Amino acid sequence: MKIWDSFIRVYHWSQVILLGSLWYTAEEGLMEWHFSFAYLLMAFLITRIVWGFIGSETAKFSHFVTTPKKAFNYLIAIRNSKVSHSIGHNPAGGYMVLGLFSLLTFQLLTGLFSNDDILSEGPLASLVSYETSSLLTSIHHQSFNVLLTFIGLHITAVLFYRFKGINLLSPMLTGVAKLTGTTPIMKHVIIAWGIFAVISLFIYYLWANEVVSYLF
Repeated sequence: MKIWDSFIRVYHWSQVILLGSLWYTAEEGLMEWHFSFAYLLMAFLITRIVWGFIGSETAKFSHFVTTPKKAFNYLIAIRNSKVSHSIGHNPAGGYMVLGLFSLLTFQLLTGLFSNDDILSEGPLASLVSYETSSLLTSIHHQSFNVLLTFIGLHITAVLFYRFKGINLLSPMLTGVAKLTGTTPIMKHVIIAWGIFAVISLFIYYLWANEVVSYLF
């Protein structure tokens, strides 16, 4: 059955590529590229959050965000080797998704107020004092390490499931998994891409046009 629509899959792998690109450009001091990639990730993330309310069944928060008790019971079941492939995110994975969205949001917000002590600064840095901007810049750097730790946990979980005979990567590439049960409802992804286009244009004209114009 089809469990992931194409927007979710493109979002997932674009997020992987963009996070790697953001790390590299920050390390190399390529700040114009760094900001451009950050704005693109922001457009993807906002669209994904909106899609979490109006999108395909497995993309909705209401589908994968359960009570803490259900997530805890699921982890207990895993400990007892009772592992199965869920249709969409499992109860524990749902909280991992929320954690990732929260960390990404925090990372992007602090980046808007950051500066590099040379030439580049976030579009909102001028709204706060230099000391506050410097503090947020430091937090921005440190929180990325937290994000990397979280990503490491996610990769470990994927490998754990693979060891248990459950392939989570293939469905995220193809959208299809060999499962039984009721096939989840898929929404037309043209809606998601339309939302993405509107948000991207808004971010471009609000903040990104100067940086993108400089690069191209």
